[in-house]
Amino acid sequence: MRKIILLVASGLILAGFSAYPAWAGEIDILVEKLVEKGVISHGEARQILTETQEEMKAQLAQGKSEALPAWVQAIKLKGDFRLRGQEKHQKSANNYNKDTTIGRVRLRLGLEGKVNEKLLAGVGIASGSGDPRSTNVTLGDSNLKKALVLDYAYAKYSPLSWFNLVGGKMLLADALWMPTDLVWDSDITPEGVISQFNKELGSNTQGFLNAGVLLVDDDSSSDYDAPMAYIIQPGISHKINDNLSLKGAVSLQAFHNLKGHVSSGYSAESNTGNTDNGTTPYTYDYQMINPALEVKVIQPFNALGLNVESLKLLAEYVNNFDVSEKASGFSAGFKLGHEKISKWGDWQLKYIYAMLGKDAVLDVLPDSDRYGGATAIRSYETELSFGLGKNTSLGIDVYRSEKIGMAKAPETLVQVDWNVKF
Repeated sequence: MRKIILLVASGLILAGFSAYPAWAGEIDILVEKLVEKGVISHGEARQILTETQEEMKAQLAQGKSEALPAWVQAIKLKGDFRLRGQEKHQKSANNYNKDTTIGRVRLRLGLEGKVNEKLLAGVGIASGSGDPRSTNVTLGDSNLKKALVLDYAYAKYSPLSWFNLVGGKMLLADALWMPTDLVWDSDITPEGVISQFNKELGSNTQGFLNAGVLLVDDDSSSDYDAPMAYIIQPGISHKINDNLSLKGAVSLQAFHNLKGHVSSGYSAESNTGNTDNGTTPYTYDYQMINPALEVKVIQPFNALGLNVESLKLLAEYVNNFDVSEKASGFSAGFKLGHEKISKWGDWQLKYIYAMLGKDAVLDVLPDSDRYGGATAIRSYETELSFGLGKNTSLGIDVYRSEKIGMAKAPETLVQVDWNVKF
């Protein structure tokens, strides 16, 4: 009888504790009363409380505790921290050399929650000043406090298994698929509405289509039509065999109402007519066609006895229909090593060559580390990443860039990063 009472009491305590954490004090009182009445011993009381706490912790860790509302259990938290040391060597047209050494940090936090079975919402904050192409903050300045900004805020509606509608300030991957950052810096979070279509075309083939409207800038007293971007990107992924697959897409990115519109304060001052960012009007609109290709090989050097997880061959091309000269660009390169850096010893080597004509793309879009995000440049990037343990890695990224033309003014940028994910 004593054992039955003990089991029933333990069950009631566990149920009550998991249903409402505020009962923790009442549970202690209940256990104490059972000890006083001789139903259970002090040792059994301690065992009950210990098991109850462990059960509660396990449920909370799995997000299954009834103590949490359903909407809380549906939320996922993610984040990352990066500490960077950066060295930049610049050589001007008149052979003037300039060296800059700085330290930077980046912090990003994101929440993603399922509102219901068909609706997802996400919000993220990050360090930074509001620069659309960077979430870095520079260390120094007499220990000045650093700012946090809204990085993204979006909703994704999925009424059908093959269709999504995304609206708000979204993640770049929700708007476009790109194997390199030739046209779009990976830190950009576009603003607007995008529809996503995905369809199985066979056992080894899948088609996809991204299409929508993005807001580039707002109206001003002198610009009555807000600059907009209309995007459509059909693509396909195909698995040739267990070791070889490819993915390709062609996007048309039509930027309207930019001609005559004052350039952004974050412009790289490189497009024709833009000699002073934030004050000079753009000379052209940008109607860009952008084909992209990725070829993936699993265990590419197996025949040589080398255990390399994967090799990806990457390529992109861009051409602006609105300009007759200096209107194209391309990138080509590879990623070699592990798919993801997740533990000690994982590694990845990346190499990208990129070239952009002066008016190939809008100059607020390309990778900001490649000659400050300017156009009319060519650049060679080599990056090596190495896993230091679970969710932490070390990276070394080197850019060698120069202007296209007589005055090359070469620039070497070296970044050493310690990355932590949580």
